[in-house]
Amino acid sequence: MSKQTKQTDHPTGKPAHKGGSHAVKRHIRFDRVAVVAIPLLLILILITALCMRSLQKSGKLHLNRRDDSSTVAVTTVPIQTDAPTEPTTTAPPVATSTEPTTENQPEKQEEKEITLSSNAISKGHLILVNKEHEYRFPAGDPELKYIHEERNSSYSVSDLDVQLEAETLEHLNQMMMDYAEETGFDGMEVFSGYRTRADQNDRYENGTSDFKGGYSDYHTGRSFNLKIKFGDGTSDYYNAEKYPAYSWISEHAAEYGFVVRYPEGKDNLTGDDSRTYTFRYVGIPHAVYMTEHDLCLEEYLTELQNYTQDKPLTVETADGSYAVYYAALDGNSAHVTVSGDDYTVSGDNADGFVITVPLE
Repeated sequence: MSKQTKQTDHPTGKPAHKGGSHAVKRHIRFDRVAVVAIPLLLILILITALCMRSLQKSGKLHLNRRDDSSTVAVTTVPIQTDAPTEPTTTAPPVATSTEPTTENQPEKQEEKEITLSSNAISKGHLILVNKEHEYRFPAGDPELKYIHEERNSSYSVSDLDVQLEAETLEHLNQMMMDYAEETGFDGMEVFSGYRTRADQNDRYENGTSDFKGGYSDYHTGRSFNLKIKFGDGTSDYYNAEKYPAYSWISEHAAEYGFVVRYPEGKDNLTGDDSRTYTFRYVGIPHAVYMTEHDLCLEEYLTELQNYTQDKPLTVETADGSYAVYYAALDGNSAHVTVSGDDYTVSGDNADGFVITVPLE
């Protein structure tokens, strides 16, 4: 009975297989393998999952690093473009630290060398004409204009034929206009301006002048005589000491470029009697210096020969400063270096040229 019961114990209700002990053993062994294998499989799956996760994180990190490096590259490109190839210091560039910008300083003028020909030695506002230095009547100098056509209403002229050099007349007009505004007087009369050689010879022959034709300062067109007309039909030669009410012209003439051509006490130098009514245009800086140092034209030109381009004479005026120097003839020419075009040159009608340069 017990053996039959054991044969019906199979769940299917079928009779037990022959050799049942080996089947049971194989079943038992499979279960044992499953018990061991399943955990191992789970562990393997877990390890694989962890590895995959680790790889994904590693890949993301690698991508992030690539993104970071590309970001750095983008941000550093402008710096690499603008920065110099060598290390810089905190000091500014030499050009910036040593020179003002063009906004604060005028552009520097280019220097150039000019050649002054001996043919031009008798032209300009500082030419010397006296008994020892003959005027050569060069072509183009002076540029003459009739006073009656160019004058203003603040003064009169003796006749329609009186002429003066153009710049001289321009400064005369300004001086007379300012004189009238400052003093309220308008009774000045200009007479005896430019003279031809023939005119001067006539004066010499009839005894009204000690200078022969060619040796008179009036040939320059820059000298003239001045007379006071008092308004009552009388007149007299200009004399500031004798008529102090009219001294404004004597006190301010240099500011307009005029000096007394034959000042008192210089007769032996000028070769003519001193007089207060003959004025000569020489240019503002020269007139200022001559007046301040009580020099006649002859003395001034002699003194200028001591000044060179490297060591010029500096003259201060109300309108600014000037550098003045002398360039002697070397054979048939003289060579000087100048900056830009803002300078003037005058021959002295003797040995060289006077160069005048406005200073900044």
